[in-house]
Amino acid sequence: MQPETQGRSSRGAELRLNTPLLPALVALCAVEYVLTGYRGWLVVLLASAGLWLLAAWWVISLRRGLEIDRKVHLAWASAGESVPEHVKITNKSRFPAIWLEILDESDTLATPLRLVSDVVQRSTRRRNPVHQFKRRGLYTLGPTRLRTGDPFGVYTLTLHDRHSGTILVTPPQLSLSQVRISPGGGSGDRKRLSYALSREINDAGLREYVAGDSLKRISWRASAHHNELVVRQMEAAAAKDWWIFVDLEASVQAGSGQATTLELSIVLAASLAMRGLNEHRRVGLALIGPKLTWLEPRADLAHRWRILRALAMAGAGDRPLEQLLRAGNPSRTASLVVITPTALTSWVSVVGRPHRIGTITSILVDPTEFGGRGDQSRLRAALTHSRIAYLRMPGSLLEEAYAAARRDRLSGKMRLDTRTRYLAKSSSTWQSMD
Repeated sequence: MQPETQGRSSRGAELRLNTPLLPALVALCAVEYVLTGYRGWLVVLLASAGLWLLAAWWVISLRRGLEIDRKVHLAWASAGESVPEHVKITNKSRFPAIWLEILDESDTLATPLRLVSDVVQRSTRRRNPVHQFKRRGLYTLGPTRLRTGDPFGVYTLTLHDRHSGTILVTPPQLSLSQVRISPGGGSGDRKRLSYALSREINDAGLREYVAGDSLKRISWRASAHHNELVVRQMEAAAAKDWWIFVDLEASVQAGSGQATTLELSIVLAASLAMRGLNEHRRVGLALIGPKLTWLEPRADLAHRWRILRALAMAGAGDRPLEQLLRAGNPSRTASLVVITPTALTSWVSVVGRPHRIGTITSILVDPTEFGGRGDQSRLRAALTHSRIAYLRMPGSLLEEAYAAARRDRLSGKMRLDTRTRYLAKSSSTWQSMD
């Protein structure tokens, strides 16, 4: 999160007279003294005029001397985390700010920052409020409004600092270590080996010996354990790529508030993406919400940020899953993961055409667990018929993800790598109003 450029154009000030009768009183006393010469009117005139001038001098001095500096040391956080903020108020004037109200004018925070304090002359006051972000999304902190006044209540001074910053709140994550993703690659070991002539070959697992298999690939230790011949399956390094497709069509979603099929789909996508990257795989992401997001498979640190940002800001759209699947043609050596709450079967034939059997894993989110309609039994039958592996994910996983995030927050654990949480140890800053 980068702060805006500092400058006077980012600061505004308003001065309001709370007692409009005071000028009238000064004028009345002056007229009466001139007409009557009575010294009582002169005393009242000097007192009221002096009070008026002192109040004006007070607030003008505060206007020039008050500064506010806001810092948040995180550019992003995980949903459920509490993010501390450091607020420093400096008063360089010769008058104290007897009362001071600081209000964040953000339209994205559920509970905007509001502080009431006082700052004596030529001193600094610090506060450390905490923001808790319960939902994923992009949150704006700022602009900031600062209100103060003179001790006599004659004037109210309002300073507007238009600087603002953002904090990206990513979805909570689950380990999902029990989820097996079908390995990518063409059908048949010969095709895999021919594709991998110039690429790295990795073990993908074990299978039963078939006539024609090379004797060099027999695992004698595993064969002795299983009491039958077992060979090692070979997989090209490119087959380690994962493509994650997320169905965000609004018409197939169910639930309300935070408990929705869309939120669970986002949590599952984020969890699988981070798991793949932690396993040193290249992970790609495709989804259609208000706009198309298509991130080619990569494995660098910046790609982790791009995936989490896309999922944090994802929303429902009006385009079906079939259109998303037709939007591109991932490599046939990649593992395709489709996350959807739909009960429709039309997308099954679409996803089967550009890929070989055994490279697709479908993760089904049941809409009936979120109060929606849609029996997925026909979809499961179609997937079984097409020999596409599928997993049914219970709706309770959503609450489990947020509960895990709360536990990590309370225990002080950091869910993301330090290098990604603290961008080169920089901080997000709202510059001073000077």
